[in-house]
Amino acid sequence: MNKEGWSRGFAALCLGQFLAHQTSLTFSVLIPLLTTEWGLRASQAGLILGGFQLGTLGAYLVVGFLLDRIRSKPIMAWSAFLVGAGDLLFAAAARDFASGLALRLLVGVVIGGLYLPALKHIAETIPSWRRGTATGTYIAVIVSAYAAPLFYVGLLAPRVGWRPTMVGIAVLEMLGALVLAWKVPSSPAPARVPAGAGRYLTDVLRNDRARRTIVAYTGHNWELFGMWGWLAPFMVAALTARGASPSAALSWGGLIAAGAIGLGGGVGAIFGGRISDQLGRARAAMIILMLSLVCSLGFGWLLRAPLILLVAAGLLYGTVALADSPAYSANLMEVVPPQSLGGAFSFQMLTGWTATALAPAAFGMTLDLLAPAGALAQWGSAFGLMALGPLVGVIALAPLRMKTG
Repeated sequence: MNKEGWSRGFAALCLGQFLAHQTSLTFSVLIPLLTTEWGLRASQAGLILGGFQLGTLGAYLVVGFLLDRIRSKPIMAWSAFLVGAGDLLFAAAARDFASGLALRLLVGVVIGGLYLPALKHIAETIPSWRRGTATGTYIAVIVSAYAAPLFYVGLLAPRVGWRPTMVGIAVLEMLGALVLAWKVPSSPAPARVPAGAGRYLTDVLRNDRARRTIVAYTGHNWELFGMWGWLAPFMVAALTARGASPSAALSWGGLIAAGAIGLGGGVGAIFGGRISDQLGRARAAMIILMLSLVCSLGFGWLLRAPLILLVAAGLLYGTVALADSPAYSANLMEVVPPQSLGGAFSFQMLTGWTATALAPAAFGMTLDLLAPAGALAQWGSAFGLMALGPLVGVIALAPLRMKTG
């Protein structure tokens, strides 16, 4: 495929995926509203956030192995359509903690057909020397899709209601399905390989570089999704503590969180992908992990800091927490044989997405547990708990730091 061909296909892939991922953090920005309407505790809100991730994990375990047998495009297109249908159902039927948890779990399952097929598509259609940058660009697009609803849902939901807002999100996701179906070129059919799972033992589980990459990715996800899931509520709490009205705190808190996650994360992903092409995957990831560890340890304690400092720290946190992400996927593309790459992604998601389900719930439980100690101790300790993730990543990657890959 010539450069113009893969560039156009990659642009369509990014657009379709952006539209289809609108649901990812919508519940996060709705937490302040639904806490009142549904009588949610922080731990229950964390369980709904974690349930969404758990559903996605279940899908990833199946989808990754399917990608070693069938093309990625049909999986992406159908998944995007079902995500939109799931959000319509959530808008119509979610009434309380139990129904909210069940429906977000369902949407989490069907969204699991988007991310891994896109990575496999990149591996099959993008030249190797551009994969780090392409992966970083794709992740930047996805994090922008995560971040955008933090602003417009926070703006629209208090004014028109959260249910009509969710219907609008569903329409965007179904439009994404059309883009993926009509504008993304099909990738080559997977090569025929012997039946059975034995090859994964050699290609992935006995592959030291692959194992360490997967462990580091797991630590990365613990921090990232714990922070992502609770950044908007934290910003709302910070603005409320400064005297903002509930409506203003929700709107502006969502905007600040959207900027930190979308702008910061987007810049971080592209930058991280580029330096992983230049410095090597493990070396670049370790540098970034050490920066994000410091951010997790300190960020929550800035609850009552000057607003300009809080916003600047949030932007830095959003940047470094995501910047190492392209290195992990790009590294797996290079150290795992093509016939086992989908399965390698599944192994990565088995541990990595388990962390995304546990971290938001652990964050919420920490908030509940430390309620008697006051807001500053609650948020400082909960964000500090997320620092365990980058610490694990640094330890896992340390033996690879002198290698160029």
